[in-house]
Amino acid sequence: MKISRLLSGSVMLFVVGAVLQLIWPLAQPASYHHFADERSLGSLHNASDVLSNVVILIAGILCLDWVRRHASNQPAQFPGMVVAAFGLVLTAFGSAYYHVAPTDATLVWDRLPMTIVFAGILAMLWTSWSGQRVGWPQLLIMAVVSPATVGYWLAFNSLWPYAILQFGGLAFIIVMTMTRKVNGVFGWTLVIVFYGVAKIFESLDWQVWELTHHVIAGHALKHVSSGLAGASLILIANAVPRSVAGIVPRRPGGIGHSRTPR
Repeated sequence: MKISRLLSGSVMLFVVGAVLQLIWPLAQPASYHHFADERSLGSLHNASDVLSNVVILIAGILCLDWVRRHASNQPAQFPGMVVAAFGLVLTAFGSAYYHVAPTDATLVWDRLPMTIVFAGILAMLWTSWSGQRVGWPQLLIMAVVSPATVGYWLAFNSLWPYAILQFGGLAFIIVMTMTRKVNGVFGWTLVIVFYGVAKIFESLDWQVWELTHHVIAGHALKHVSSGLAGASLILIANAVPRSVAGIVPRRPGGIGHSRTPR
């Protein structure tokens, strides 16, 4: 992954976002903060939407445990998993903080760590496709540019760069997985399914609330499904050969060879 191409792509993310904002403004609707389940548990407001983030926290801890166990040999997916794992843990706390008192101001602390997860996942996608480790400088750029989409929203009241990062990245993952151009197809499929289900639950928050007769709402289930998507990253990390810079391990009776990016 060349730094020049990564920087060019990062600039294009915001340029395209600015152009789309002129054509079709995409601001944050005030209604976004109105969730179906507003029940409290003692002094904890919106308890279900807050506590359901435990699933995301568990996913982050499991991913961090994978990082700990592989810290000595650092396989190809190691850099991306480091970022994604920490992002998941921070997302759990950021989302819980937001749901205690949902406003634009608290939503920032929900979205910022989510973009860090996106950066880690995109780095893992690159490794799954190319077989090559993402360098720490490239990963640092991704970990800075991704949260910058939230800063862009705050500065210009435009969600386009954030939306392109999230849904454009998801679309890319779907295409690469369906065409089987990545290692760990099963793991990527689970990420797609669980994250897709999470978005469905998010959009059907009130409908699920009514369907379950006020037992649980869609947004809490969104957190559960998102956590399962995060935990699926472990399958992806384990599926990629433990190689450095795309060197494939030797086959029995054969000679190792360099893997050319597809």
